[in-house]
Amino acid sequence: MYWWKTPIVGLIFGFLYLWLNSKKISDMFAAHIHKDLRNIMGLITILAYLSIVYTLSYHLYEINSWVFIFALLSLPLMVEIISWRFNAIHYFFNDLNFDVLKLKNIRSSWLPLAVFFLDLLLFVVLFKKASLGIIRSPWELVGYRFWLVFLLSNICLIASIIYKKSYKNILLISWHFLLLASLGVILYPLGYGYDSFIHYATLKNIASTGTIEPRLFFYIGQYGLTFFSHELLQIDLAWANKVLLPVCFALLWPTTLFYGLRYGLAWSFQNSYLATLWSLFIGFGFAIMTTPQSFTYLLVAIYIFLLPEINHRKISLWFALLLSLMTISIHPLSGAPLLIFTILLFIWRQPKTFFWAKIIKPITYFASILILPALFAVYQKINNIAWLDIFNFKLWPLFEIPSLNWLTAYNFPLDILYNISLNKIWLYTLLILLGLYFIVREHKLIFFKRLFIFTTILLINYLLTTIFLSFNLQIDYQKNDYINRIAYLLTLFFLPIFLSALYFLFNSRSQNSLAQKMFITIITILCIGVGTYFSYPVYDQHGNSKSFNVTASDIKTVQTIENDAANAPYIVLANQMIGVAAIDTYGFAHYYKDNFYYSMPLGNNNIYQNFLSMIEENANREQALIAMDKAGVDKLYFVVNNYWHNAKQATSQAENNANYKILIDNGVNTIFVYNR
Repeated sequence: MYWWKTPIVGLIFGFLYLWLNSKKISDMFAAHIHKDLRNIMGLITILAYLSIVYTLSYHLYEINSWVFIFALLSLPLMVEIISWRFNAIHYFFNDLNFDVLKLKNIRSSWLPLAVFFLDLLLFVVLFKKASLGIIRSPWELVGYRFWLVFLLSNICLIASIIYKKSYKNILLISWHFLLLASLGVILYPLGYGYDSFIHYATLKNIASTGTIEPRLFFYIGQYGLTFFSHELLQIDLAWANKVLLPVCFALLWPTTLFYGLRYGLAWSFQNSYLATLWSLFIGFGFAIMTTPQSFTYLLVAIYIFLLPEINHRKISLWFALLLSLMTISIHPLSGAPLLIFTILLFIWRQPKTFFWAKIIKPITYFASILILPALFAVYQKINNIAWLDIFNFKLWPLFEIPSLNWLTAYNFPLDILYNISLNKIWLYTLLILLGLYFIVREHKLIFFKRLFIFTTILLINYLLTTIFLSFNLQIDYQKNDYINRIAYLLTLFFLPIFLSALYFLFNSRSQNSLAQKMFITIITILCIGVGTYFSYPVYDQHGNSKSFNVTASDIKTVQTIENDAANAPYIVLANQMIGVAAIDTYGFAHYYKDNFYYSMPLGNNNIYQNFLSMIEENANREQALIAMDKAGVDKLYFVVNNYWHNAKQATSQAENNANYKILIDNGVNTIFVYNR
């Protein structure tokens, strides 16, 4: 079927390939675990295998169709050989449950069916509202009717969980999560964000040449999954890159959280379902576009919520090791801690009489608290940053402590969302402390002991990185990016404690009363609403994310510049969205002194600061000449987008000293040309 090159055929047979092999793997290695969770574990095992195969192929050979053929065939061959060796018997269809389709069960299925069709309606609305123009916020496109239907869908979903006689299935929640995570993919057809364009351009380069120079040490595990999905499902590489993480998030986040809570912590079905929805409170902005770092956040969450079952020895430590290796093949910032934690799990399993444990254990503990600061220091040194510029003692501030806020200026629903969001860190911290209290009071420490140890180790990594390191590879407003990533990892590690606080608060004798049900419904709707609204850019009376997207005018702009230059060397001073439009159109076409020819906040002595000077301060010829001197060229293009807050001033100044200008789409973008 691979040679047919038909997406419909690819999607059908790709689904069967992944599902049946996942089921076989789970039958052999996780037969004692709940069937739905073990099938998910089978799928994760396949993803891990593919990540490792593509990573090894990249470093030892290259990535091409032969690597795909090898991965496609080697996986089922190994599964069949192991099945034959252990005489494993597989049943694929005898445990399928079609009871929900029986006429007598329709009465118990009307709420889930309502959720399904309401979400389907919202999908249709999203496709109709998609735009090629500038999108300050997706919420400007969808309007209030979207929110009313979305609210009704959430109420039906929560009611189907609370109502005892309603049919329940975790796949319904996965369907709802798919809607939430797909908003950006659908509403931004030209692409959303900045990093996703960079990674897609890298994917295109690898697809055409088999590799990329300079060689990458990160990311390849996720790139491999994108390439395999592209080839297996016969979908466009751009779409494979866009949908990979949203789809994996929708499938893996709710299922692993639910089964981890239900069987790892022995919560009731109802509370486990609800807690899966409560988890949206922390936001899912990482899951709306596919990037390696974001993908590893999903894998970290899987590791955390399956940890109780690993501790109970129901899930093998080898699965934890495989998950850790997959994560490190994608991004070491998340993968290195998971690998260290898995090594600790192996050490703790050894008998006290094991001699080497006395030596390995202290070494591993020492390495665990230094792993991230060491990685950051070495990474900067490899990029030619001096040791004296890497180490910088700074005892305060260790945390960004937000102020308490309370807004009552505009409309009630929006004020409520913002009041929760602006105070989210305080609410999250308060509930974590409350969760710790409940865990101690209810004698549940045994379930969380190792999670506490891992969280403490990660917290020490955060403190050491903050106190002793500075990040001079990034420009000023990006210097805290890596520290913020560790902070988000800590947020994920605290998530089970946060959910435990809500669990103990709602797990009372009055849980079945009407007032309690209404209270749970309101809290759950707020968790979903806050998480959804602020996971995307906002533009309203209270906030402006200033996150712009690539537009059709941006693509036309970079094409016009390329044609106007007529093969002469040039550089471009423009915002990052113009830069990624150039990368999307022409790839990594030109570099000058190791810097990209469009202004980007990367590298040393780059021209991005010159763009900021011209757009924010004074668009004069002197600044253009300084940028041309840096790059060693005689031609410069300065692009002003009409949505930029300082557009009128920059346009007026540039008109007085540029050689000439070019209007794009009646002034949506204006190109000013400077010749030496």
